[in-house]
This record gives sequence, C-alpha cells and structure tokens, in this order.
Amino acid sequence: MQNNPFKTIIKGKLEEVMVQIKDLLKNDCIHFLETKKNIETSRTIRRDLGITHNDFMDEIKEAISNLSMKNYFQGPEQDHNEKRDLIFWIFGIKIFENKEIYLKFSITEKEGQDIICWSYHFPEDTITYPFK
Repeated sequence: MQNNPFKTIIKGKLEEVMVQIKDLLKNDCIHFLETKKNIETSRTIRRDLGITHNDFMDEIKEAISNLSMKNYFQGPEQDHNEKRDLIFWIFGIKIFENKEIYLKFSITEKEGQDIICWSYHFPEDTITYPFK
C-alpha cells in the first residue's frame, strides 16, 4: 500500500490546529454561532435527554477538548465568502448516547486568537473519517 502524501501533509497541520483549538478552548476563547441547524440540534438532544442548554454546551466543549486525528473529516477548506477569507476545519464527534455531531471551526486572529465554531449540528451527509 502506498503512502498518501496528502494525508502526510494534512496530519502535520492538523496536529497544530488541534493544539490551537484545545488551547483556545481552555482559555475560553471560543464562540459558538447559534444558527438554525445548531439550535435545532441542541433542542432535539436536550428534549430527548431532558438536559439543559448548559449541559449540552458542556458536552460539546468536552468533546472538542478530546478531539483527535480520528475525528478529522475535512479541511483545510477555504471560505467561499471572500470578505471573511477564513480557513475551515471540520470534524465529527459522538456525544451523549452516541449521537454524531458535525463540527466546523475557523481560527481568527483579529483581536487576539479566537475559535469560531460555525457548526455543531447533526450531519447532513455521512461523515467519513480518513484517519480512523
């Protein structure tokens, strides 16, 4: 079996990004966008499990703090919005009773470094994990 040069290049950058994400999360430099899909996922899980919004967000944060290579799905992906010019990293995680969640991050550097979690919702399509 041949080595995939793309996977080798991605692994190095991915390790850096995961360290950044975890460090910024520890310092509470993360912002979760409340999009329709994110809110619907949160409501569904909270209703099904009888938990609070804070419980849901704590579980998401805990899962992010435990990200590994096996959670990687896609990225780096260039933002389609030229005004923002961001790079996205996409992961999949399992939370609560094994519910799969699609996570999409960007790291910004406007006034210090921050993470924006654009997506934390049920996946629309199957998530494949190239490093699993």
